[in-house]
Amino acid sequence: MRDRGTNRMTRMQWAMATVWLTAAAAAHAQAAPETTAPAGNTTGSNTGNNTLPAVVVTAPATSDTETFGYVARHSTAGSKTNTPLIETPQSVSVVTRQQMDDQAAQTVDAALRYVPGVTTQDNDLRFDQITARGFDLGNDTYLDGMRLMRTTWYASPRIDPYFLDRIDVVRGPISVLYGQGSPGGAVLMSSKLPTEYPFHEVQMQIGNNNRYQGMFDLSGPVDKNGTILYRVTGLVRDSDTQTDHVKEQRIAIAPSVTFRPNKDTTFTLLGSYQDDPQGGLFNPVPASGTVLPNPNGTISSHDYLGNPDTDRLKRQQFTIGYLFEHAFNDTFTVRQNVRYLRQDIKYYQNSIFGSLAPDGSTAGLFTNNNDEHLTNITIDTQGQAKFDTGVVNHTVLFGFDVERVMDSISRGFGLGTIDIFAPNYSNVPYVTDSTKQNIAQTQLGLYAQDQLRYKRWTLTLGVRQDWVRGTNTLDGAGTNSQQHAFTYRAGLNYEFESGIAPYVSFAKSFQPYAGANFNGSPFEPTRGKEYEVGVKYQPKGYNAFFSVAAFDLRQQNVETADNLHPGFTNQTGEIRSRGFEAEARVALSDNLNVIASYAFLNQVVTAAGTGDSSLPLGSRPPGGDPTNMASLWLDYTLHAGNLRGLGFGGGARYISSTYGDPGNTFKVPSHFLVDAAVHYDIRNWRFAVNANNLFNRQYIAYCNSGMQCYFGSDRSVIGTARYQW
Repeated sequence: MRDRGTNRMTRMQWAMATVWLTAAAAAHAQAAPETTAPAGNTTGSNTGNNTLPAVVVTAPATSDTETFGYVARHSTAGSKTNTPLIETPQSVSVVTRQQMDDQAAQTVDAALRYVPGVTTQDNDLRFDQITARGFDLGNDTYLDGMRLMRTTWYASPRIDPYFLDRIDVVRGPISVLYGQGSPGGAVLMSSKLPTEYPFHEVQMQIGNNNRYQGMFDLSGPVDKNGTILYRVTGLVRDSDTQTDHVKEQRIAIAPSVTFRPNKDTTFTLLGSYQDDPQGGLFNPVPASGTVLPNPNGTISSHDYLGNPDTDRLKRQQFTIGYLFEHAFNDTFTVRQNVRYLRQDIKYYQNSIFGSLAPDGSTAGLFTNNNDEHLTNITIDTQGQAKFDTGVVNHTVLFGFDVERVMDSISRGFGLGTIDIFAPNYSNVPYVTDSTKQNIAQTQLGLYAQDQLRYKRWTLTLGVRQDWVRGTNTLDGAGTNSQQHAFTYRAGLNYEFESGIAPYVSFAKSFQPYAGANFNGSPFEPTRGKEYEVGVKYQPKGYNAFFSVAAFDLRQQNVETADNLHPGFTNQTGEIRSRGFEAEARVALSDNLNVIASYAFLNQVVTAAGTGDSSLPLGSRPPGGDPTNMASLWLDYTLHAGNLRGLGFGGGARYISSTYGDPGNTFKVPSHFLVDAAVHYDIRNWRFAVNANNLFNRQYIAYCNSGMQCYFGSDRSVIGTARYQW
């Protein structure tokens, strides 16, 4: 029997009520006068011609300003300077705040469903699982330009999308600006920051799987002169999930304050606290019984193959930092971003592993007990200069960043067996944490970039040198590693008067890799390189942006299994990704917004280790991106007549089949999903209903092996009531 809606947590109910009481009290305590802001709105079209009496606000004082509408024109993600997208020699997609609201995105994974070349597994609530161009971005998510470091175990900072203003997705290597990273790209999130004008919002969401969620977002000036701005955002969530016995619970708050003593200086202090009493669980299922036949029956997306009596993930996360910017004059500007992050996680999990016995129902059972404490300190200091040398305009960026990561782990493991069709955990012993491990890593980076503009040409050049030191102590025995890497990129754009801008670029990346092979030789950093050509189009007089790109991306020193020495790995592999991506973001009228995307990917193993049979030469890596992906989202809202304020949204997503194991012996079938939305704006209210996977198709999102397959999200229905003033 499914575990639905029993034994609700009393403190979660109190916290839900507190959201609304806090918001109401704060609304009556506003000292600053209400002022209508001359900017876009959170519910209208992105053309600014909405006739509804909606509340309007300015964008955050110190973040990218394009959070409303669907079409962004500038981004700092691909250059660390505020650069027009049409001048950026790389593929960049921007998910705005309005898009996240219209689609009722509940996770960052879900917010990226309509980005070309990106796949997500938004049914795993432990952490975001994102790939781009076939490469994992688990360690390539950033908040306010600073990395959210994920460890080799389970500590992984996770940000709720309600606390974000926008998400920029850069595809292709960006190590030249940010240091170690995947060649596939990065996900860069921007926090909600204080606004210049009063803005207040409360929301309640109710959905299937007993989902209840309350949120508030309050912002504005503290004093009459607007030299001090504030913002506080909060959320409480209590929900079951599509999987039996797995819950999701969250209490989070993010306050921030901006000081602007003059027009040239901005200092924003921001922090956050997040408590996840139930943070989701890991639920691998076998291919046999899901994508392959099993004589014993089938496994559904509701079946949990772990132990519901013991399994649990509890997470607490705290951040504090600041964003500082000062312009000395029109030429020189300095910036410094600093953040301290702490995450504590307790995780106990039983999951299947190995292979199924000949009876088709007996599987190995792996028990993991993990108590982990992660500390991440990041400092990024930048200097920017804008000047001319003759007829050439320069935007020069110099920077120095430091990143320190410390991870303390106590863990224990156990092995057993389980009948996946009739599980009995009475004989499964509880595992205690018996192993102690401490991991520390420090990265120092120096980087420089010059964006040269001559007439309609833009040349982007960048270089970076990184030094990485690491220690790994396991039960008192430690190893040290020192690695360094030099990365660079070059890109050239030309913008025609029509708004068409072809470009070409080359970039390198690196990722440090701790450990040694069987002979004791330390591993080199994993290195990547990419050639990319593309065309961007920003038509004059229209709110639209189009882009197409073709790329050849290679990652070397890939970790591959050493079958001659079990338990060890080599670094002699290479994976090549070639592909094509296209994206269109268009406001066809005041009423209609459209997002369309397509991606083609051909990813193969071009070199494997000696004696290695787990990654055969010429095979496609399991769990990678599909060969073909396509998506379409439309939102239509009436702004006049008796039905003004009524809107409809709809989307379709297609993902082709993928291989499910290293030997490419079976495939995960393709899937086609439909999303839908209806919303109604009246005065200060918005009422909406969103349905993702409308026809409730059960499907396997991907497999890494015959025993590691993962269901995608079943149908979710969420109703929203939002009030802004």
